[in-house]
Amino acid sequence: MFKIRKKDLVNPLLVSGESNFRPVFSILILAWPVVIEMGLHTFVWVFDMAMVMRLGAHEATAVEFGAILLFNSLMILGALGIGANALVARYTGAKDMKRAASTGGQALSISLVITAVFTLISILLYRPFFSWVLKDTITVALTEDYFYYALVSGGFALLPLLVANGIIRGTGNTRMPMVIALIANAYNVIGDYLLIFGNYGFPALGVKGAALATGSAQLIALVLSVGYLFLHKENLPFSFKLLFPFRKEIVKEVLKLSVPAGAEELTHNGSRMLSASWITVLGPVAFAANGAAIAAEAISFMPGLAFGITATTLTGQYLGAGFIRQARGAGYWAVALGTILMSSIGLLFFFFPYLIMSLFDPPDPEVLHLGVICLQIAAVEQPFIAITMIFSGALKGLGDTRSPFKVGLYSNLFVRLPLIYAVVFVFKLEVYYIWWVTAIQYAVSALLLFIMYKKKDWVRLESISTTGNPD
Repeated sequence: MFKIRKKDLVNPLLVSGESNFRPVFSILILAWPVVIEMGLHTFVWVFDMAMVMRLGAHEATAVEFGAILLFNSLMILGALGIGANALVARYTGAKDMKRAASTGGQALSISLVITAVFTLISILLYRPFFSWVLKDTITVALTEDYFYYALVSGGFALLPLLVANGIIRGTGNTRMPMVIALIANAYNVIGDYLLIFGNYGFPALGVKGAALATGSAQLIALVLSVGYLFLHKENLPFSFKLLFPFRKEIVKEVLKLSVPAGAEELTHNGSRMLSASWITVLGPVAFAANGAAIAAEAISFMPGLAFGITATTLTGQYLGAGFIRQARGAGYWAVALGTILMSSIGLLFFFFPYLIMSLFDPPDPEVLHLGVICLQIAAVEQPFIAITMIFSGALKGLGDTRSPFKVGLYSNLFVRLPLIYAVVFVFKLEVYYIWWVTAIQYAVSALLLFIMYKKKDWVRLESISTTGNPD
């Protein structure tokens, strides 16, 4: 199950080198498995929403809101994976694999402690939180069911899973996370089919079934990822002794990159959760249409996320090896390729929105109508989302997690939230106006990140040290 050929562990530095820089080849060799991996995650989310949508607007709202709170919260904490990815890539480029393994081990141990605390707090507070935020009693009960069963069945595993995958990708191996995603997501889809509607003699659990399938799939993925790290030491000398006790120097190094990245995720996901709570004011039909359009748009995020991760790995590895010109070029090339792909998908959103939205088979025709308009507006966002995601990833690979955080903070506080508040509470407009707001936000973010990357002090980056005693 874990076997992978040694020649598959491609280090782009060994392929391209300093004198024969082949950015397109290096980017694509790392990006295509991540595109497939992200596509698998997206497919499962679309499948979940399509299945739950058939249950009704209340159920779709419950799954959308419950998943936003649970998994987006864990994604915020999962910024540890970004720090692990950047640092392991840096040490891999410098050929300091002992330091890479130590850094990865400490990041994983931090994630386990945070996971335990998060799970305990969530179990204690989830009921009063949903009762306070959501006003519809039926939606409250369904959302509570989804959140609780998704969490305890294995949803808590997402944080250490993100860290483990970040470690693996940092070494230049993007294929194993793809294989693991294939196994876990296949299990998730089968679980959805069996448990939501009660096929083949299984109980029809509805929202609970969707939660159980999704949560347990995360746990399976974690077991496979961590198992790979411990069983395959030929590339990264990973061992249990690297987890505990905590080593102050390494923990400080991991947190220095991870905390700003986590703050960025908190800014984005906190803004989305707050926006989602505001959108509930527009009613279950508007919320369901927004959720369906988000799930459909998630298809386009595959290239952006994939090339963002690739940019983090490549810029980190080139920087660790001292190839500054190649590190800078890798970021620009990743942005160019990712933008082309996402813009192409945007054209599909614009010209074939009914075909895409019909995959969700919403029972209410008004949900379909509003979702189609939202998806067409999403087409405008695509190049700006690509530029934002990938420049953010490139900066993180250079060890700069503060700039993406600042851009996320400013664009949410001064663009997204004020304008969405005005749309919902002041002008009381239709839900699709919120999508114009997000298009404006991404355009602002893309411009700011481009300026920050272009004005980076590349000469100073040459002095960054990657040496040190891992013990």
